[in-house]
Amino acid sequence: MFKQKKAFSFIAILLLSIGVGAKINITVSEEKQELCQEIYKKMTSEHFFNDKDLSSINSEIFDALVDQLDSQKIYFTKNEIDSFKRKFFQFDNPTSYQKKYSKSSLCHIDLKSEFAFINLYFNRLIEATNYQLREVAKKDFNFTKEEVILIDNEQKKWQKSKFELKKEWRKLAKNDVLTSMLVDKKLEEATETIVKRYKNRLRRISQRNEEDIFSISMNNLTSYFDPHSSYFSPKSAEDFEMAMSLKLEGIGALLTTEDDYPTIVSIVPGGPAEKTGKINPDDKIVKISQVEELNSTPTDVVGWRIDEVVQLIRGKAGTKVELELIPGKTEDFSERKLVTITREEVKLEEQAAKSRIIEIQRNLQTIKVGIIDLPTFYIDFKAWRNREPDFRSSSKDVEIILRKFTDQGVDAVLIDLRGNSGGSLFEANKLTGLFVSSGATLQVKESNGSIRPWGDARAKQIWKKPMAVMVDRYSASASEIFAGAIQDYQRGIIIGQKTFGKGTVQKLDNLSSGQIKITESKFYRITGAGMQSKGIHPDITLPSTWDIEEIGESSYDTALPWDEIKPVRFKKFSMGSSLISKLNDEHLARVNQSPNLQYILDIRKRYEIQKNKEVISLNLKNRKIEKEERQSWALEIENKRRASLNLETFSSFEDMEDYNDAKEDEDSKNDHEIDVDNDYLLNEGMQILSDYTIFNQNIFLSKAA
Repeated sequence: MFKQKKAFSFIAILLLSIGVGAKINITVSEEKQELCQEIYKKMTSEHFFNDKDLSSINSEIFDALVDQLDSQKIYFTKNEIDSFKRKFFQFDNPTSYQKKYSKSSLCHIDLKSEFAFINLYFNRLIEATNYQLREVAKKDFNFTKEEVILIDNEQKKWQKSKFELKKEWRKLAKNDVLTSMLVDKKLEEATETIVKRYKNRLRRISQRNEEDIFSISMNNLTSYFDPHSSYFSPKSAEDFEMAMSLKLEGIGALLTTEDDYPTIVSIVPGGPAEKTGKINPDDKIVKISQVEELNSTPTDVVGWRIDEVVQLIRGKAGTKVELELIPGKTEDFSERKLVTITREEVKLEEQAAKSRIIEIQRNLQTIKVGIIDLPTFYIDFKAWRNREPDFRSSSKDVEIILRKFTDQGVDAVLIDLRGNSGGSLFEANKLTGLFVSSGATLQVKESNGSIRPWGDARAKQIWKKPMAVMVDRYSASASEIFAGAIQDYQRGIIIGQKTFGKGTVQKLDNLSSGQIKITESKFYRITGAGMQSKGIHPDITLPSTWDIEEIGESSYDTALPWDEIKPVRFKKFSMGSSLISKLNDEHLARVNQSPNLQYILDIRKRYEIQKNKEVISLNLKNRKIEKEERQSWALEIENKRRASLNLETFSSFEDMEDYNDAKEDEDSKNDHEIDVDNDYLLNEGMQILSDYTIFNQNIFLSKAA
């Protein structure tokens, strides 16, 4: 017994010696204060919303900062929050005494108080992590105890004392160990994993510098105006330019940090990550392995700086990296997936439009549906600027496909813009012209209030037959412009889910140090309706497995509001008023009959049950039961779908997982093809378009003004 105590004491001392380190005390320099004022002036003079009420800017920025750093209310006490609130309020509302005797700030933002608060956050994080290290090292967590963590942040209140905070820190450490144990690990191995993770966190904190804290502060300032304005430090500006050029040899994904987890924000169309078919936005990275290195062991990157994670992922084209991921929509962080990615340079060709022709039988009639998958609105700007006649662009590639479709007797075209986050507005204009001919595509409103219509006066309608556009919540910006124009002209039907709702345009400006991205204008539909926040509502809504309102422009607290302006003159195509209703009735009838669509609805039902979950159990037995129940449910609904289709069912969850992994690996080899077999929503989109083609046999000649 004495030896055990002595061993524990040694471990604790060792952890302390490694973990505590120096206290974070980073002060703001005069140079950064001046840069802060430069950013403030740019935002208040050049931003679209430059008449924003700034009377309580510091107080509101502080609220956003608190939400960013401690949304779980686990690092600060109520008194600490109240004390800082008063400081920022006083900065916004100085007394006459303060105005007379206080030294004037170099910036309209209380940067000194922000730095002090962020310092406190990092120091409290160090304190909490060291406390958790000691608790984990004890290995005395009682996993049979009925204990829970409250995960509904809206219900949480600020703790009154450090003693109460420590209770929360211990629960979080216990949950970390428990979650690690659920990934088929023994207590010893789980403890080792979590200790390494906490040490990584401490190391990351110790590397913080003035630029890091300044970036946090300035991005809080820019996001106060809207979520798409941002500050780039000199280093992050360099990374941004590299990402935009698509010349980086890596996996083609944008990362951020979310609750210590490196998290996938978006995936580059045509990039290596997309080609796997296994990586999605919101997936969290747990471990990274260099596949081809001898004796390589997975590196746990939870708690790492995001730039360090990026460096591990980047590498020479042709080499492989393996990611261990927590799926973004999972109910439990113990669920994992392994994805091997071959690094490569993302080329324009990889983003190019893909096409496929599918024949659909309807009442002894064969409908030829041409599908065009457009991952982004691209253009080879360099070749275009050099006036090269054969430069690549999305509109030119789609035009070639449409002419081939015409030669092959295609009856209707489906443009798939799901997951298309935008790109060139110029290309959105050009693409619209292939279906509508000359006429306005959108309207742009500048910060000075001036409004001008955008369109292609030289556009020539190439496709004169029925068409549809598929969209989802990740369809944004240029995708929304195209879909909105097609809907406003009544040129075709919009199918899918409500789009993202990004109706703003940004510019990139140089600063005396770094760069700034500023929202400078808003775009509107030709009807005058804004796209901002509301997005494009489809004519026919397809089912979704999750609540689309959880993401999108409307989910941002500082999103610019929806508004409308005067419409421009335009002529619509003829689409009967009862046609959409008739198409929707046919769609709903198929939903009730389709095992594949019912499968999607079953997933959605499960999501609705789980989304309001308020607590996580810290009882190991209960968590294992929950995990087994999720697996049993997943097996049940998949077997229900397969039985309805007269397919062989699975005997176990493991058999189903092995089958899916093998199928995904096989599908990834054919990533150049449009998958119509496993894309249930795409199949339904084709059915809706076939109905549309049969119901409306008119030739779609251009009537645009």
